[in-house]
Amino acid sequence: MTIDPDHTPSSTRRILLLLLACVLALALPFMVMRAIAPRPASSADPAGVAALVAGSAAATAPRGTSTNRPTARTATTGRTATATGATSTSAPSSTTSTSAASSSTSGPAGGTEALAADAEACRLANLRQQSPLSAAAVSLAQFDKHIDAMNLLVAGKITLAVATTFWDQTRVGAAQNAAAFRSADKQLTAATSTCRPPDPSVAYSTPYGQLLAISGCANAIKARTTELARARAAVTTWEHHIHDMEMLRTGHITPAQATAAWSKNWKTGAGQLAAYDAAAAAAAKLHCSLD
Repeated sequence: MTIDPDHTPSSTRRILLLLLACVLALALPFMVMRAIAPRPASSADPAGVAALVAGSAAATAPRGTSTNRPTARTATTGRTATATGATSTSAPSSTTSTSAASSSTSGPAGGTEALAADAEACRLANLRQQSPLSAAAVSLAQFDKHIDAMNLLVAGKITLAVATTFWDQTRVGAAQNAAAFRSADKQLTAATSTCRPPDPSVAYSTPYGQLLAISGCANAIKARTTELARARAAVTTWEHHIHDMEMLRTGHITPAQATAAWSKNWKTGAGQLAAYDAAAAAAAKLHCSLD
C-alpha cells in the first residue's frame, strides 16, 4: 500500500481543526458569560457608586415611601405635595387645636368665672355691712349728743338743767338702739363676708372697668370694716353708761358713784367717738358700685 503524500497534510489539518473546535467549544461559553456579566463598582467608577447608593436607599426606605413617587406625582398633578404635607401635619394640628381648646377653657373662661365669683362676693359683703353700719350710726349719734352736753356743761356754755335735758333725751331708746347694733353686727360676723381684689392670675385679662369696680369695692369694704371696729368699741362704752344711768334712776347706785363712772366713760367715749368719726369720714369717700 502506498501513501499519497498529498493526503497527509489534509489529515493533519483536520486534526488541528478538531482540536481548535474543542478549545473554542470550551472557551466560548466562558467568554460569553464574562462579556455579559456586570462589572463590580469601584472607587474610580462614579456611575457604579451612584448605582450602589441608589440601590441601598431603595432597600432601606420604608415600604410605600418611594423617593421617586412624590416627585413624579408632583410634576404630573401639582397637588400631591400639598396633600402629602397636609397628611404629615394633621396629627400635630389636631394636638394643637386640642391644646388651644384646653387653654381657652382654663384661661378666659376660667378667668371669667373667677371674676364673677369675686364680684358677687364683694357685692354681698357690701350689702351685709349696711345694716350694722346704719345701726352704729343711730346708736352713736345718741352717745355723741350725750358727750357734747357734758362738754358744753364743763365749758360753762350751758347750765346743768339744760345738760340734764339733753341727757334725758339721749337716754330714750338708747339701750334698744345699742342692742340693734349688736344684733346686726353679730349677723355680719356670722356671715364671714369677704371681698378681695381679683387674683393676679386673672387680673391681667380683666376688663379695666370690672377690675376697677371690684378693687374699689374691696377698698370701700376694708374702710368700712375699720369703721365698724371703731363703732364696736364706742358702743361698748356707751352701753356701760346707759347701764349706769339706769342703775342711778332705779336707786341701785348713788349720784356720786354715777358721776365717777360717767367721768371715766365721758373721757374714754370722747376719744372713741373721735376715732369712729375719722374712720366713718374716710369710708364715706370710698364707694362700691356693685350694689
